[in-house]
Amino acid sequence: MSELNLSPLRRYLPEDLMFLAGQPAVYHCHHFNLFLDQTIDDALGPELGGRLRTRAAREFSHHLLQAVCAKQGAELPPERLQVALELFRLMGHGRLHLDASPSGGAARGTHLHYGFAWHEKYGQKVRRLDPADAFGSGYAAAAIEVAFGLRLGAMNAHEQSCVAMRAPACDITLDATQTLEEPRPFIGEAEAEAATGPAENGLFEDIIGPISNGLKEFTAGVAGDERGLVQAFGVFVTMHLAGYYNRISFDALEAVRAQSPHSEGVLADLLRESGHVCVFNTFGGILLSPEWEGLVGPLVDDPGQILAFCMAMGRALGFGRWIVADFQPERRFVLRTPCSYESTYYRTRFGIAERPVEYFLQGAALAMAQLAHRVHWTARPQLTPEYYQQLFKGGVPWRAEQTRAIVCGAPVSEIVVTRV
Repeated sequence: MSELNLSPLRRYLPEDLMFLAGQPAVYHCHHFNLFLDQTIDDALGPELGGRLRTRAAREFSHHLLQAVCAKQGAELPPERLQVALELFRLMGHGRLHLDASPSGGAARGTHLHYGFAWHEKYGQKVRRLDPADAFGSGYAAAAIEVAFGLRLGAMNAHEQSCVAMRAPACDITLDATQTLEEPRPFIGEAEAEAATGPAENGLFEDIIGPISNGLKEFTAGVAGDERGLVQAFGVFVTMHLAGYYNRISFDALEAVRAQSPHSEGVLADLLRESGHVCVFNTFGGILLSPEWEGLVGPLVDDPGQILAFCMAMGRALGFGRWIVADFQPERRFVLRTPCSYESTYYRTRFGIAERPVEYFLQGAALAMAQLAHRVHWTARPQLTPEYYQQLFKGGVPWRAEQTRAIVCGAPVSEIVVTRV
């Protein structure tokens, strides 16, 4: 069995969607991860939300681990467990320790990304009442399933104690179940290509292309440290499974639509805000980092250049081939892409939508207009929660409208951001 390394397993389609061993993957930071999980729990309640998040993690981790174990030549249960634990660490999700068999057992997590990051961000101010590590729990269940050749859904997981709740470690109970989960369409590279439109170039391509390639080369060497965490650009970064984000988002929307349809718009707005959170913290953190200055040079307060930088980051993080289709400073910005991780998932699992549902993409486009026009980058601002509130809560001078959507049958998705 060969030594595990993420770089050979990572592949970008020409349209800049990223895959890890054939599974859709993206880079996201802890601010986005925590915000999205909290959004799901706020919509469904912590019990139902936690159950959904655990199942989503189990589903997509199972597919990923099957593929990685096959590529690594891991055939025996101990070998497969070793691959699972090392992969978890390299992706920046912390460290897991497993003591389980096909009939169940236990897992213990140290520095699990969600629980650890929640404690770091909120632990001094808020006392959490429910565990935070549904992703780690679902991953642990999938690791046992794959190690012992069990079907997807054969193992349940439930986190008993969590660092986010001020416990010394994260303890997870694993138990076998006879409850069958209905199979869902598989999502891989072929399915993504089928839901992808023609690629095109936009404005500032001479800036975007080289920077995107440089960032891809830089991230190829990024992996979890001895704690299993990736601490870079002022945030905790994860290589994450796009299917996890999509399933919890769209399943939560479906549940809210069925139970209290008047609340669906509120949840959609919060999913859009996840795009604000990502761009503000991840993109902003990258722009202000010494790594960025070493790769690109000092920042200037030029809206067009900042938008070009954001396009490059979106591509490198695996979000799709983002282009600036039109730009008029202080008036109008058009983001266009032949694919997104949201559209790939939706088209594969649900078919054609009645209206655009790429909520993350919509929020990200508006946030980029904000960063380009309202942030004085040469002053090197602190990306504090107070600054986020100032930029995104009330008085936002931009409006984002999705005018074309792959999920609605268009060849590309397009967000038009205009000055209010």
